[in-house]
Amino acid sequence: MLKQSPNDSKQYQAITLTNGLRVLLIHNDETAKSAAALAVNVGHFNDPNDRQGLAHFLEHMLFLGTKNFPDGSEYQKFINQHGGNHNAWTGTEHTCFFFDIAATHFSAALERFSEFFIEPLLADHFVVKERENIDAEFTLKLKDDIRRLYDVHKDTINPKHPFSQFSVGNLDTLGDRDGQNISQELQAFFQQYYRAEYMTLALEGPQKLAELKSIAEQRFSPIKSAESPLPEIKHPLYLPEHQKIKIDVCPVKNDHQLIISFAMDSIDQYYLDKPESILAYLLGHEGEGSALSLLKKHQWALALTAGSGINGSNFKDFNISIALTELGEEHLNDVVDIILTYIALLNNTEIAEYYYQEKQKISNLAFIYHEKMRPLDSVSQLVINMQYYPEEDYIFGDYVMSGMSTENIKKLLSFLQVDNMRLMHVSQKNNFSKNSFWYQVPYHMAPISEQQLIHWRNIALSDKAHIKGLYLPAPNPYIVEEPTVYPSKKHLVNTQEAPELPEKIINKNGLVVWYKQDHTFKVPKGYLYIGIDAPFVVASVANIAMTRLFTDLYTDTVIEENYEAELAGIHYHLYAHQGGVTMQLSGYSENQHLLLSKLLIRLKNHNVTEAHFALFKQQLVQHWQNSGKSKSISQLFASLSSVMQPNNPTSKALAQALSEVSFSQYQHFSQQLFQKVTLEVLIHGNWLIEHAQQLCEVIEQGFHGNVNEKYAIQCPVTDISTKETLLLPISLPEHDHACVIYTAFEHKDDNAVALAMITSHILSPLFFQKMRTEKQYGYLVGVGYVPINSYPGIAFYIQSPHCDAYTLAHAMDEFISSSIFELDNISAEKWQHLLQGLASQLQEKDHNLRIRSQRFWAAICNKDEEFKQKENLLEAVLTLTLAQVKTFVKNSVVNACKPDRFILYSQSDLLEQTQKPNGEIITDIDAFIKASPLKY
Repeated sequence: MLKQSPNDSKQYQAITLTNGLRVLLIHNDETAKSAAALAVNVGHFNDPNDRQGLAHFLEHMLFLGTKNFPDGSEYQKFINQHGGNHNAWTGTEHTCFFFDIAATHFSAALERFSEFFIEPLLADHFVVKERENIDAEFTLKLKDDIRRLYDVHKDTINPKHPFSQFSVGNLDTLGDRDGQNISQELQAFFQQYYRAEYMTLALEGPQKLAELKSIAEQRFSPIKSAESPLPEIKHPLYLPEHQKIKIDVCPVKNDHQLIISFAMDSIDQYYLDKPESILAYLLGHEGEGSALSLLKKHQWALALTAGSGINGSNFKDFNISIALTELGEEHLNDVVDIILTYIALLNNTEIAEYYYQEKQKISNLAFIYHEKMRPLDSVSQLVINMQYYPEEDYIFGDYVMSGMSTENIKKLLSFLQVDNMRLMHVSQKNNFSKNSFWYQVPYHMAPISEQQLIHWRNIALSDKAHIKGLYLPAPNPYIVEEPTVYPSKKHLVNTQEAPELPEKIINKNGLVVWYKQDHTFKVPKGYLYIGIDAPFVVASVANIAMTRLFTDLYTDTVIEENYEAELAGIHYHLYAHQGGVTMQLSGYSENQHLLLSKLLIRLKNHNVTEAHFALFKQQLVQHWQNSGKSKSISQLFASLSSVMQPNNPTSKALAQALSEVSFSQYQHFSQQLFQKVTLEVLIHGNWLIEHAQQLCEVIEQGFHGNVNEKYAIQCPVTDISTKETLLLPISLPEHDHACVIYTAFEHKDDNAVALAMITSHILSPLFFQKMRTEKQYGYLVGVGYVPINSYPGIAFYIQSPHCDAYTLAHAMDEFISSSIFELDNISAEKWQHLLQGLASQLQEKDHNLRIRSQRFWAAICNKDEEFKQKENLLEAVLTLTLAQVKTFVKNSVVNACKPDRFILYSQSDLLEQTQKPNGEIITDIDAFIKASPLKY
């Protein structure tokens, strides 16, 4: 019997098919979508030594045709046409495939999906093309710092352990050899590993359990059974020479990080009591007395996380990752001193049981009031749980904390010692002696000196001043063991029952408060949004930059005093928006008013020293400068966002403006920031009207005398109507080529939005098929509906490692022009499927309180006071005709109609100017915005 949350109304049944495939069936009568996920206990660890990347390549190939569905794009088109999503991933020891779709088409989708694992084609002509995509994916990630760190990690471990292998694959590792196409090796790998006993399958939808069982048996029973169990990994991850070492790594972005890593055995066996979570809880603590608190006092670090790190069936790295300041880089050994002193404190103190009980209560509450998920997210999570946990704990396994085992905690703590340690210092300032093999990352590896090791082994005896001030946290007063869920209560005159939508409970000069008690999800949680608009924020680029700095400094100064609330499940977040800042509180509703009061006081009175200001200013300027190292397509979309939204300057402009700001200027700015504001508030969740009124009083008190409706901000959009094609070249040295064609539409009524959405929905799979699968332009290819401040738009984009930007622009324009003929080929039946597919996405229910709160808040921000936009849009979509879409594409999208649009592209000296698309070149974004009319 599966243990399930009392808040989970779904029905579950676990079965095993005759071939040995373990299946979880889930009846969910609250969804119009069905979803499936299949995981196989095979990943890149299973790659042959001479065919690294083969498991990943096979994952790609399984999508490209099966015996009964030989068309390589049929599956993708079918899923997309019926309002679904699909994807897959390959990890170290698992590969996972998943999709969702309108429930009425689930059986037909499973017919296609199940054949991946029974009779895939693995055809030669697809092998040749898809190998190019694998190589493009590898090239795309060459500058990804996470991948690069992994590559250095692989270079510095036991070469006999499969983690040392290259996981992605490229043209070299997957090339044909001796005149033989690799497809035979793919077939052999599939036959060896894609066996029923190694697999788990989860199916969820509104179908009854009996129907799901019948479908599972019919579709998945033909998967072949295994002849023997999978072999275990025998080799250790590290040999003695891979411990007690320091590795210096050169990142692409100008980041500074220290990773202190301790090797453990696999911790899968401890899932019932989770001893590692207590060590992560204490070492990762951010309150007073913590390692991070002391590091911050020395200005050596900005953030710290504990417990992450690679893990698998015979290994686990327990990592303590520290975001260093530049000063911290000069004190690396002192930083390690502090961490090792805290570990010594854990070793020399009896760890109190209340730490475990706190974690246990938090975990128990999370399970009891389990937030519902989309079926796609649910099956994707459960299908991996099924690989690790026994049947009764498929759902509960992540939450279970059966009781504190001091013995297990001590056992894991024994791994956290100097002779079992590796240090990885990530910084461009280091000296490097070699390059990693696949990603060519400069690094240097050296043993830690014996003298240093002796010092660290005896750190508990040290009396150095910089390690003083560490102590374990006190009990957490914020944890509520049995929170109250309030029954629905009518509160307004002439109202017979609780209202379905938020209502204005305050509407006075510059303060509007919306309130809605939740009576759908019945969880003890609430979401509180306070949108603060202030004209002072948008008075200059420097003020916009200082607003972003303010949110960073504010968050850092309040974190320590409110960390217990955060741990207890009450979260807060201050972020900048185009006209000011938004404060959001979420989580358990019971004590939110206490936290809100403290947070609002700190908005006007959080003390920042000049050194603190200088540190965070430098970090933020560096962050904006690092944006130039992001992938090409991200940089083009960021430029599009800036050119279309005058209140959203480029990273370059923000970095320039902030670098010139003095401490006294910032102090003056902070004092002025909330002098003139308008407030819009949403209180949604487990609150009665009297609680909402109490929160309103706290908010009014926090902004007393500063609120007036005349300070409201409207966020402008650059009006490019009648400008036709505008060219925006962006210099991207040492990056892939990329191009974005963004067509902006003049009106934002429901019909215009519906037309842009359906056009994007129809063209997306066709564009992917043509540009990626057939023409092999690159790995990042797509069409998206991209609204900017409610104005609809469509973006076509490609990032390519080998084709220049003008070639990409011409290819996209050719596709856009030929899309008219694609629309002519759509039958009446297919049109209805496409329409219903998009409609099913709009009809998707809010799965949990968080998603519903986000929807309500988005409506409030968009001035949709009737909360009807979704319904109105759905109605507009369902009344569209194919003829209207054809007219829309002819008159507003194709090149021949001279649409108003941007072509953004990576600038390069190699571009052949005769190939340049027609259009006016923008050389200065700021000057262009100033000269352009605005719309609201």
